[in-house]
Amino acid sequence: MEEIRKKAEEDVKQLGCDMGGYVPETLTCIKKHHPGLASLISSMDQVMVRDGALDKKTKRLIAMACVAVRMCDDCVYAQAKVAKNFGATKDEIIEAMNVAVLTGGVPTWSVAKHGIEKLFNEWDE
Repeated sequence: MEEIRKKAEEDVKQLGCDMGGYVPETLTCIKKHHPGLASLISSMDQVMVRDGALDKKTKRLIAMACVAVRMCDDCVYAQAKVAKNFGATKDEIIEAMNVAVLTGGVPTWSVAKHGIEKLFNEWDE
């Protein structure tokens, strides 16, 4: 079990570096309680931290819109924060949220408002 915890620690640390120095609270909690799952998520997330046909910023903006539509309040901040770390502007974040509202309805903003506001407040500090 110690070996699994050590690998999870390394995997999550690397993913945090790949995401611009940020590790979402949810991933930290998963690492603590289910280190094998944290390593799996870190491995799967590699598609999100590397440019491909879509650049990594665009992928995170899409992910932010998706988690907002899925009504994951905690997830919006994390995806928006990483999108910002990858170069997204406030206008791009708002436009991605507008797309989410068109596909998920106005309640999408109700879910996203705290995460977006938190990020924008940090941005202005």
